[in-house]
Amino acid sequence: MKKSVIALALSALSLPALALDKMPDEAGFSGFVNLGAGTGSIESNFLARLAGIDLDLGDDTIDDFGSPDDESITTPAINLSLNYTFSNLKTQVSLGNDLADFLQFDRSTLLAVRHDFDRVGRMQLAVLSSAFPQTEVWADPYVIGEKRKDTERSSTGGRFTWDKIFGSQFEVKLTSREIEIDDERSGAWLDLSAAERKLLDREGDVMRAELGYLVNVQNGRHFIRPSVAFVDRDLDGDAMAQDGYEFALSWVFNNPGNFTWANNIVYSSLEGDKKNPIFDEVNDADQIAFASQMFFPGMFGLKKWEPNVSFIWADSDSDIDFNDSAGWMFNVGIGRKF
Repeated sequence: MKKSVIALALSALSLPALALDKMPDEAGFSGFVNLGAGTGSIESNFLARLAGIDLDLGDDTIDDFGSPDDESITTPAINLSLNYTFSNLKTQVSLGNDLADFLQFDRSTLLAVRHDFDRVGRMQLAVLSSAFPQTEVWADPYVIGEKRKDTERSSTGGRFTWDKIFGSQFEVKLTSREIEIDDERSGAWLDLSAAERKLLDREGDVMRAELGYLVNVQNGRHFIRPSVAFVDRDLDGDAMAQDGYEFALSWVFNNPGNFTWANNIVYSSLEGDKKNPIFDEVNDADQIAFASQMFFPGMFGLKKWEPNVSFIWADSDSDIDFNDSAGWMFNVGIGRKF
């Protein structure tokens, strides 16, 4: 599945918070760990596997240029965040990974520094880099009737978050990533010119700018966060590049002592830059996704661990059938804050 569609579904799944969390009341180490496993289905003509855990994400041989087939998956899912808060209780450094990144098969490590300003708001600057297990894609996705070869895809970048802007409930997130593919050979199997092959290059920069607003209802029992984001997939291949908008609505319901329920629904419309030389179509796409997660503190008599379940579903309908993607995943886990 292409990263863009799965990414839509997952902003509610790493933690039920909708903004930067409140700083701890004491200096020192804190964090969160969640251990679990998931099962589901993937449809993608581009993803190959997760190396290291040998999880197949797509067929190595395809028979035509139609929509992708289903690939059943079962995988462990681990989310870990380690924080250190300084004595002023305003500055914090963090190291960890994001469950959302893992489930969209773009595993990243996040190293961040955050400072809470009294009147300006909360700011965080993070560095993102690929981590284990490494995502592999098909070096040339357009090989028909023969076994395709896989190659590693990596990403590096950064994210700037500004929450509680000047004391308001507005939040801005700016993210930029550089995508690299070790052996990018898209279109090499076909009788294409060098210029046409260049149009299929999947490397490049992906940028996202999001504006959200958090509404607190019934003194924290409900949190509602509408958001809008501009996405620019500025890839080296103009036939693969896209830009457009995402519209999202998140809702968190807190039932203290019983459960916390986080939900997110996202719609995006992306427009391609130039026609694909294989299909003579522009890669326009409409995408919709849904994610839901529930935490159950105290279940089974556990005092510090929280069992949790989550479900995601996403679908991307492209004007080019070969570029369609879809999938779903159900996860069960147990987490603990410390």
